Amino acid sequence: MPITEMIVSMSVALFLLCAFVYLLRFIQAWMLHRALREAISRDSPHAGMLVDRIGRGDLGGSAAGDDRTGLVLVALGIAVAGFSLIVGEVEWLRYGLGAALFPGLVGGALLLRHRLQRRTAESDIAGA
Repeated sequence: MPITEMIVSMSVALFLLCAFVYLLRFIQAWMLHRALREAISRDSPHAGMLVDRIGRGDLGGSAAGDDRTGLVLVALGIAVAGFSLIVGEVEWLRYGLGAALFPGLVGGALLLRHRLQRRTAESDIAGA
């Protein structure tokens, strides 16, 4: 299998995986909003708890997972770079390091964002 076909098939597989994850998050948010509508229509005391859950961003897509996602992406970038170094062919090395650059940089940006948000939150707590 040529390297370009392998890269295309891996890209399609990662795209389908990401689409599946976002579909699951959409279904989770839809179910939470439906439960909130029912709780409000019945004047349930649990409605406030559901509103607080939405306000906290407790739907799985919050910034709290940025550190884990960033670490996984950096690890993926290191793994791809290591694999291309082990293979040792010049063309594989070039493509492998190029492919490792993307998850490594995105993971590093997520880790940096998480660290800056945590530092800002700590300074806000200390200032209050």
